[in-house]
Amino acid sequence: MTATRFFNAHLIDPSQSLDGIGYLDVIDGVVDAIGLGTPPNSGKFDQLIDCKKSCLSPGIVDMRVQPADPGAEHLESLSTLLAAAAGGGITALACLPDTRPVIDEASAIDSLCLRASRIGGPRLYAYGAATKGLAGHEMAELGLMAEAGAVGFTNSATSINDSLIMRRLLAYSNMLDKPFIQHCEDHALTKDAEMNEGETSTRLGLLGSPSEAEVIIIDRDLHLLRRTGARYHVAHISTRAGIEAVREAKAEGLAVTADTAPPYFLLNELAISTYNTAFKLSPPLRSEDDRQAVIEGLVDGTIDAIASDHMPVDRDAKMQPFGPAQPGASGLDTLLALSLTLVHQGQISMARMIEALSLAPASILDIPGGTLTPGSGADFILFRPDSSWIVKSANFRSNSRITPFESHPVQGIVDATYVDGTAIFLRD
Repeated sequence: MTATRFFNAHLIDPSQSLDGIGYLDVIDGVVDAIGLGTPPNSGKFDQLIDCKKSCLSPGIVDMRVQPADPGAEHLESLSTLLAAAAGGGITALACLPDTRPVIDEASAIDSLCLRASRIGGPRLYAYGAATKGLAGHEMAELGLMAEAGAVGFTNSATSINDSLIMRRLLAYSNMLDKPFIQHCEDHALTKDAEMNEGETSTRLGLLGSPSEAEVIIIDRDLHLLRRTGARYHVAHISTRAGIEAVREAKAEGLAVTADTAPPYFLLNELAISTYNTAFKLSPPLRSEDDRQAVIEGLVDGTIDAIASDHMPVDRDAKMQPFGPAQPGASGLDTLLALSLTLVHQGQISMARMIEALSLAPASILDIPGGTLTPGSGADFILFRPDSSWIVKSANFRSNSRITPFESHPVQGIVDATYVDGTAIFLRD
């Protein structure tokens, strides 16, 4: 039996409404006791760790990560992906199926999860591709992938534009009790688009993508949701209209959830004025009004979760004119610090941020994590929320070193990441 006590820690666990100095006891990888104040003088511990009032919270559950392995290991190997996640305080991550080959059958899920378990580090889960080859035409073997452990189904970075196929996918997802994760974009409206449509796109001479392209898909899917009763999740939501549609759906009682990513609550379309392709993302950076709407959605819970939206991109694919440059950026190394920006600005509470990063995504995907209740797996992080640093992609643990936050000052440093009570990352 291995017993460790972490004391003098600032505990933050939204699932138990804990927020204060206290202690955490871990026995054989499981939370044995947790509480505020001075720990009781009972039990023998193999190790006593003074947290020196650093924050101790459930580990981050990142529900939107694009792996490049298999198929594009030169961009990001599975080893560097897991190492970057651990260094960023992520104890579990859900990977999109857009690999080569596509994760559209059970054996691909088995293979990816087995390889990750042999490497060690954060828990890795996988989404199953909604359609074969992510082509959007023929439904994949959802049932077999669910049996293999798929945590949900998605067509990755493209929407299901065929309404009949979407209805069938929602019906099957409901039968299998899995969430359907949708990238909401009407591709007919966004074909060849280079940035968000508006005054800025006109001034820069770039083709615009109308913000309505997001809410059109959301509105259609909500009608199908009423008929099928499925669980529906809007990925990286970015527009006021889309957020309002989700807000109204929740008020109606529909099983709708949503996530967003740091670029959409920290940046707006004006960042593109320099034509820096690091700011080319999918969905694109929106207007300032949309950015404020994303923050409002996080505050009132319309947006449930924050994800990294990590998407490895070849540097050569970014070293082009803005139009043909590939969208995407790294997000694992900076997720916690960028999310803390909202806390430091007084926009959201620390507890709400932790909830959005851990409890909410774990609940949406029905996976362990997001809580430190006794009996749960000891997946947690230690971090200093006020420690400052400058984002330098050259120092990323991830092989993907394209970020729209290069040279951006941030606060928040992860000192340790634990999975099942074992350190998978310790800062030197």
